[in-house]
Amino acid sequence: MKKRKILLGTVALSLGLLFAVGNSNDVNAASWHKGSPKAFIGTWKSDGYAAYKFTKNKITVYGKGGGTSKSMYKYLGHKKYTVKYKVQGYHYKETFTYINGHKLKGQGYYLTK
Repeated sequence: MKKRKILLGTVALSLGLLFAVGNSNDVNAASWHKGSPKAFIGTWKSDGYAAYKFTKNKITVYGKGGGTSKSMYKYLGHKKYTVKYKVQGYHYKETFTYINGHKLKGQGYYLTK
């Protein structure tokens, strides 16, 4: 009886350690990536006027005081991205939904290429 309890305890401990070590190697998919998403590269307009220009590493913002800065993005899933940048000393985080090659949805507005 005593050997059986020791054996069951050892098996339970081994399984617990196996699951703990096995799950610790997961990749953090929600990390910030440098630059701009490939799908966003180009000039995006709102009501016919340029609003954003994305390049490989930078973003130019027209309005909000305007300016160019380095950008970073996080993929949220379902074609949603959060882009963060700094313009004139202020930090911004904006969420965009990629609809197709010619349309982006911002927070309450649409952008076209």
